[in-house]
Amino acid sequence: MTTNPQRRGAAVESRVLEATLTLLAERGAALTVDEVAAASGVHKTTIYRRYATREQLIASAVMSLAEQAVPPVADDDPRAAIERLALAVAATTRTDAGPNILRATIAASATSSELVQLADAFFRARYALAVEHLRRLAESGDLRSDVDPVVVWEQIVNPMHVRALCGRATSEADARLLVELALRGAAP
Repeated sequence: MTTNPQRRGAAVESRVLEATLTLLAERGAALTVDEVAAASGVHKTTIYRRYATREQLIASAVMSLAEQAVPPVADDDPRAAIERLALAVAATTRTDAGPNILRATIAASATSSELVQLADAFFRARYALAVEHLRRLAESGDLRSDVDPVVVWEQIVNPMHVRALCGRATSEADARLLVELALRGAAP
């Protein structure tokens, strides 16, 4: 009996992304495709078939982690959805890998314009999870309509990111406070 090629491909991709995240957390963004190949048990050509550059590999690995750690939130109450998203982001700051990967990716961006562009695309995609809920708050009159919802979300998550960069986690209480302060500041 043979294994479904799609399932085998997904398993290989999962191993490659997991190895990339492990190396990022342990060593930073100086990792090489050869090291990822060795750690994941695949040949480097297998990786290059999926990711044209090391930067694309790093970006895909970080996105896969983010999608697992901070999934979309479906909630009829947009304020509750914003709080749940913020709590999920805060939880990543309390892991060993999350802050290390954030630091490594930002450090690598200093020498790679491609990684800067990929990071921008990453944050835009991740922020979109919250923006729709913030727009709903504006439509209901709970937020000023002249305030960019991205700016409101940045007020909530960017302090968490800075804390993580500095080795400090964000507690649930602090995450809730950041939500409260940002939403109150953008209220009509």
